[in-house]
Amino acid sequence: MANVIPTLDIGPWLAGGDPGFPDALGAVFARFGFVSLVGHGVPPAVIDGAFAAAADFFDRPEAFKRTVQNQANNRGYVPMFDSKRPGQKPSGQEAFSMGHPDRPEDPELRALPFHAETPWPDLPGFEDRLTAAYRAMFGLGQQVLAACARHLGAAPDFFAEASAKTYSNMRAVHYPPAEAVAETSDFGVHPHVDEGLITLLIQDMNGGLSVLGPDQAWWPVPPDRAAIVVNVGKLLRRWTGGRYAAALHQVVNRSGRERYSLPLFVHPSFHTLIDPMTLVGQQPPGDDFAPIVAGEKVYANFKGRSVSWQQPAPA
Repeated sequence: MANVIPTLDIGPWLAGGDPGFPDALGAVFARFGFVSLVGHGVPPAVIDGAFAAAADFFDRPEAFKRTVQNQANNRGYVPMFDSKRPGQKPSGQEAFSMGHPDRPEDPELRALPFHAETPWPDLPGFEDRLTAAYRAMFGLGQQVLAACARHLGAAPDFFAEASAKTYSNMRAVHYPPAEAVAETSDFGVHPHVDEGLITLLIQDMNGGLSVLGPDQAWWPVPPDRAAIVVNVGKLLRRWTGGRYAAALHQVVNRSGRERYSLPLFVHPSFHTLIDPMTLVGQQPPGDDFAPIVAGEKVYANFKGRSVSWQQPAPA
């Protein structure tokens, strides 16, 4: 059997009764950068509702979906084949991207990239169902980061303070079967590393996600209705001075069916300084670990990937 990422039960940690969980999580993040969490407490009804809302939206005509498109601010509808990198075919997916439900009151922050308002489609229950999934997953993400803080010897509220005005975002993603888009795209998502602190992923039962393991082989991430997958992003790898790995991963939907997933990309506040000295007390040499401003770095990378880039207007 092929290697698979480890599974941990976060339930006792959420209940306040598992002091060993942070070290177990830290060890997994250090070696693999990926973990499958069970006992996460996100209600099945919330997950099912979000998937149903996503399927309803993506089944609508293209013209309807494009009425809520605001790619300049990473909000709303992202059309099929609309994101690619130089020298690559576009990814075979379409998505709906929502920002954090609670936008900051500060006008300066509201005008920044990634704090834009989400344009919601006129579909009964769509906003409520996705927002419920976002809030449940974001709360879980904060518990994961609290465990990371414990493992790294930081203050318990280190990441909560750093994320007080987060620009986190969630996507509902639709992947047609690989054979349906084969002439245009080789991947649902090309091999990549996520930009933020951590990503929480709920995937349906059709599979297709794989991770580059420590042996440099692609490890499948089998679907599990009881699990949420969590992976380390570039910002957390940098902040930990490389103590945590940020693994390449990809999606190819070979199931022959429509595939849906719900990734939540957890980010700190836009102006947060990502400096290993502030978290682990040392800064390894090299540009990979030089201090950066979180939002500025992620925004620059987003502009570089966007097919139809334009400067966003203040919100």
